[in-house]
Amino acid sequence: MRVLLILVSWLLFLTSPILGLETKISGILLGTPPAGIQQVLDALNVKLKSDLGVVLELSYIGWNEVNSKYPLVLASGEGVDWIYTASWAPYTSQAVRGAFQPLTPALLQTWMPQHWAVTPAIAWEQAKVGGKLFMIPTASPDRKVPIAVIRGDLRRKYGLAPVDRISELEPYLAAIKKHQPDLTPINLGNGYDIGQPFFAMLMESVPPIAVPFFGTIYGNSEDPAHSLVNLLDPAWKPAYLRVATVMKSWYDKGYLNRAPFANTLLSKQSFALGKSAVGFGNSQDIQEVLAVAQARGFDPEIIPILSSNGHSNADSYTGNGVALASGRKNLEKTLQVLDRIMEDPAYARLVSFGVEGIHWVMTPDGKVSIPLGVEPGSNPYPVEAGGFWFVNKDILPPLAGWSPAYLALRERLKVLLVPNTFLGFAFLPTKVRNEVAAITKVMSQYGDVISIGAVANVAKAVAVLEAQLKSAKQEIVLQELKNQLKAHYGSSEHP
Repeated sequence: MRVLLILVSWLLFLTSPILGLETKISGILLGTPPAGIQQVLDALNVKLKSDLGVVLELSYIGWNEVNSKYPLVLASGEGVDWIYTASWAPYTSQAVRGAFQPLTPALLQTWMPQHWAVTPAIAWEQAKVGGKLFMIPTASPDRKVPIAVIRGDLRRKYGLAPVDRISELEPYLAAIKKHQPDLTPINLGNGYDIGQPFFAMLMESVPPIAVPFFGTIYGNSEDPAHSLVNLLDPAWKPAYLRVATVMKSWYDKGYLNRAPFANTLLSKQSFALGKSAVGFGNSQDIQEVLAVAQARGFDPEIIPILSSNGHSNADSYTGNGVALASGRKNLEKTLQVLDRIMEDPAYARLVSFGVEGIHWVMTPDGKVSIPLGVEPGSNPYPVEAGGFWFVNKDILPPLAGWSPAYLALRERLKVLLVPNTFLGFAFLPTKVRNEVAAITKVMSQYGDVISIGAVANVAKAVAVLEAQLKSAKQEIVLQELKNQLKAHYGSSEHP
């Protein structure tokens, strides 16, 4: 008996965390890791080691690398157990090619019991591709609208009227260019910012186009008949040309920076630093920017970017999610880790706000604030900067720094947000994968420069874009999309 006890003790010692035999789980997030990520990861691993015997390793794919690096990382088959994914990120295309592990209700109920219990059935349905589930969607879709922010203090200084829409920005941009040589009127960054002012103005003149499919083809997200909008069709091409002409005018007048494709600083970050007079983002990710701007003495004013109907699409549950890489080991452990991060309040606060006492403190009235002595903008782990956007935000406390303007916008969301009529539909490019890749390349090469106004002649540039999309066989992909819409919705009315 004594020998048996000695053997058992020895085995426990050999498998203890002291010898570093914890299970290693690797995850990938999008964006730029904040300076304080290592502190947060260290604290997270203390909890994961204690609760699950797991060590989490994190890496990031930058915004300008998503289209190129994301599929390559998954194709390698090594080094990643889970990866951030979403309806706007390469979810459907990677699910179709088998990059993600198929998931079943039984698997999720067993290893993610907290998340399964609070996530509605519609969320799992929205996440299906070809009838199979490959994503773990968030339990709380973001309640946000795309927005722009401007310097209200400067607008008033130069006697300008309030700005309600991006198409009304010209007098403000002209005043900034004339009187504020230290500011770039619009300092666009690579990735997210490209096309933001262009599409913000275009949305004022075309049907709601919040559902991009490929090229210039969009879904009318407020049409129950699921109609399609080709921005270069005769009905909408005049608006496209008009807005492209405005963007060229702004570019020629110096209202936009000259090298946005090489600029790694997003416009909202430039705005917070006092380098840009306009910033683009959404009402969820702009919170830290507003706090920093206010601390610098700016008065940020918020301009919601809405459809021609005055609405914005309510996010689906697949707006934020996570997927497991196909064929990886540690499936059950990975699901357990994600269950805690997404649904355990202590874990969710840690990855969303950072380490309590260092990156944030709780106020007496139950709100999250920055610690005494930490200035907005100097916090090494700003709110939600870590990229864990798939956590259940309904279990997170509110922020103490929300401004009256921001609180007013949050209240307006109740009437601004409308359902997306395409929810539940996912275009599968399996039959036209090569054509879709060619169209994506065309838009990157020809469409993006039009959207920032960096063309010599708008009409000629648009004509070249049309010709290139035709050569890339956009019409063939469009017909495949119509076929899939008819099969999904049972209707052939998809002009």
